[in-house]
Amino acid sequence: MAFDHAMMQLLAFLPKPLRNWLMKPLMLQIMRFAVVGGLAFVVDFGLLLLLTEVVGLNYLVSATISFIVAVLFNYVLSIMWVFTNKPQAQQSKVYATFKMVLFFILSTCGLLINNAIMWAFVELFALSYILGKLVATFVVMVFNFVTRKILIEGWKRNHQSEQEVAPNPAQVAEQATPPSSEHDSQ
Repeated sequence: MAFDHAMMQLLAFLPKPLRNWLMKPLMLQIMRFAVVGGLAFVVDFGLLLLLTEVVGLNYLVSATISFIVAVLFNYVLSIMWVFTNKPQAQQSKVYATFKMVLFFILSTCGLLINNAIMWAFVELFALSYILGKLVATFVVMVFNFVTRKILIEGWKRNHQSEQEVAPNPAQVAEQATPPSSEHDSQ
């Protein structure tokens, strides 16, 4: 909530319709995603440069290591702050496990996309691995947001709707029957 309040303060100078649009839950979620992604990018890119330029590892080995470290960093912030409204303790163990497994499956797909783009930039196009990493970061960011939004939150909605209790048939019949009036008896 502190983030939402800080965003409202930063956006106070904007016209009210634009400010209201930016403060919608989806927009706030996208802004949170951008903050977490920006921090994870610093971890990922910084470690990539350190491992490649200072330690001397192959760029794909460095990219894999830095990506995994950034994913672990991103996991904690993303699940706790971006893609959930409930504290972790209140979620079912099944849902929490599902989120964690799906997050890492999607992250593995992101790693494959990341390394394929970097490989193509270096090996096919003879361009810098750094330029490849920048392009890969954008592509993987879009992939991550869309897949997590659809799969993690979509599963949550479907799972919760399955757990809802069906209404009592007697109550449904009562609500469907119009109340009798004095005019009906005449």
